[in-house]
Amino acid sequence: LLVALVLSFGTAKALDWNETTEGELSGDGAAPTFILFTEGDNLIEGTMGALGGVGPVDADVWTFTIAAGYYLTGINLVTYSAPTNGHQSFMAIDDALTINMSDPSLHLSNGLWTEELDGFGNTYTNMLAILDAGPEFGGTGFDGPLGPGDYTFWVQEGAEQIQYCINFIVTPVPEPGSALLLGLAGLLAWRRRR
Repeated sequence: LLVALVLSFGTAKALDWNETTEGELSGDGAAPTFILFTEGDNLIEGTMGALGGVGPVDADVWTFTIAAGYYLTGINLVTYSAPTNGHQSFMAIDDALTINMSDPSLHLSNGLWTEELDGFGNTYTNMLAILDAGPEFGGTGFDGPLGPGDYTFWVQEGAEQIQYCINFIVTPVPEPGSALLLGLAGLLAWRRRR
């Protein structure tokens, strides 16, 4: 089981939610588990699906808030025990404290996902890009990072039980002066190279 994860900058990041230690995530879209997200990486690890393809399907549903002055700039799949039968997993996001699990047309976005690799054998699936590309099963849709507000995220695999770890990346909005200075610095560096 994943206890800590070494991220790209070499720093260890503890999980924000691990179903083994924190308890089972809700499977109810009307009463999702609340997880406090902070700036940077927010790692969620759990198990979902139906063991052996039979029995009740274990969906995982959680809600979180993006505070004023921040954006949700990434949802990246870090680890995934891909289903052996080739099915893809389902995900959905809504801009509310709940999510309708019976009508996907009411979601902000939704889609299917599976494991992709980064070329070095490591999992890297850009789930935010999949959701941003458009709701696969109807919904409102969105463009770009998600701004301040309440969101609910739902993952489910119907064929078999899988394990996953997902990283939600929360980034501060750059102040206008900072963005201008960065742009000016880049322009000066470009002029010096010429």
